[in-house]
Amino acid sequence: MNIDAIGTHIKGFLKKHKQTFYSISTNQSKALELAVAVGVTEHYRYKGYAVEIANPAKTPNQFVIKTGTRGYPWNFSRIILNRDGKDFEAHLNLMTRSAHDEGKYCVDVGIVKSGTVPTKGAKKSWDCASNSDLVTFAEVKKLVIYPMLLAQFLGIVHKIKPQFIGGDIPGYFLEESHLFPTLASLGHFSGNSKKIVEAYQSRCICVIIAQNFDVRLANLRGGKISSPFEDEND
Repeated sequence: MNIDAIGTHIKGFLKKHKQTFYSISTNQSKALELAVAVGVTEHYRYKGYAVEIANPAKTPNQFVIKTGTRGYPWNFSRIILNRDGKDFEAHLNLMTRSAHDEGKYCVDVGIVKSGTVPTKGAKKSWDCASNSDLVTFAEVKKLVIYPMLLAQFLGIVHKIKPQFIGGDIPGYFLEESHLFPTLASLGHFSGNSKKIVEAYQSRCICVIIAQNFDVRLANLRGGKISSPFEDEND
């Protein structure tokens, strides 16, 4: 993973939005999470969304990253996405409720309906976004894409957004050009992993597997592609 190249792309994105950001973490996993958040944002921009960054009230000009499960969302930055009068928000390391039970999961990047994640502390405690308010999400791995990693990711999708396994996709989802649940990885396909992914469409499994994500991000920065989650021939 080229931390310097990814850091340059992230800093360029934040500079575009007049944000202060002092350093890119040398922790590859954390840098990758932020890189994917930037990639998700650029994908929505490509789909016609206006992008605005909202920072915590205490640090209005500084982009503050949530790097784990701990911490209240109002203490961290969020990315506002708007198109045709509809607002959504992108959050890093967002806690969300299971689609099946009271379980809670942390997704690396979560897209939610605007106004559903509090912007300031309240008397009533907040511990996670409701499942109905979560629109989609992305997970990131610093691994080659092997069959059991794909199985693990589909397990996460089943726990959080099972409608994408079976093709029961809400009509608004496609109309609003949302990103399907996504697994981004630095690695390439190994073994027969590519064949497994190629069979997803016939099985009505609606997810995105973005291999070689650092290369995709470099191509995005170089103007070779418009979204790191779509191939040139898509």
